[in-house]
Amino acid sequence: MAPLIWAILGLVFILAEFAVPEFVIFFFGVGALLNSVLTALIPGLAASIPLQVLTWLGLSAATLFSLRRYVAAWFRGRKFVEDDQSDWVGRRAKVTQAIAPDAPGRISLNGTTWVAESFDESFEAGEKVEVLRREGTRFYVTKSLTGLSQLDDE
Repeated sequence: MAPLIWAILGLVFILAEFAVPEFVIFFFGVGALLNSVLTALIPGLAASIPLQVLTWLGLSAATLFSLRRYVAAWFRGRKFVEDDQSDWVGRRAKVTQAIAPDAPGRISLNGTTWVAESFDESFEAGEKVEVLRREGTRFYVTKSLTGLSQLDDE
């Protein structure tokens, strides 16, 4: 019965992460799931609740301190920020929704649309722009820097 309780507790913690923004509770859920497996495999552990709690805390702390830096980047979209900017800078795109300095719009790039902003320029739908930089899933665009009119998507 103890492994089932730990498994349920682990799933509750993991789901609770969606409501708490600091990405810490997830690792207590992982610790509970690992504790569930250990409790099922080691009969002596299932007989001692204090030992189960200590094991859970130890596993949670170990996963928190060893994996948080790597796993949090995936869940927060930071892997996009770490992409090589040279893959995006200078790419040409088509405006699909008007963009103004105070109002983000959308661009078409790589077969999908993306949120796009401009620092001090306005663009209407259908205009061609070039990417200045990418931050997560948001692009910053400007008029054509190279003067080329051919789009990457066409």
